[in-house]
Amino acid sequence: YLEYSIRDQLTRLLGPSGFDPARDIQAITVNRWGHGYAPEYATPWNLDFYPEGPFPAAVARRRAGRIAIANSDSVPAAYADAAITAAYRAVGELQA
Repeated sequence: YLEYSIRDQLTRLLGPSGFDPARDIQAITVNRWGHGYAPEYATPWNLDFYPEGPFPAAVARRRAGRIAIANSDSVPAAYADAAITAAYRAVGELQA
């Protein structure tokens, strides 16, 4: 139900500008726990888990066209200041 509602709201909001949820949404993640936790990676310890590629946070903050991602998972840290930093970065990406 939550995924359907998100797709419906985005379609109603952005549809008139050409948004197509089947084309434009790759995945939706819903954190059902009200105090969701963003994992923090500490080098060099977490390099054992991701030796060949970027940390998931680096992938999570990649821009998709005119959409810049700003959430605590993209920093990564589960704190309000991290979310604010992510928002500041994302807005800066869109202005560049």
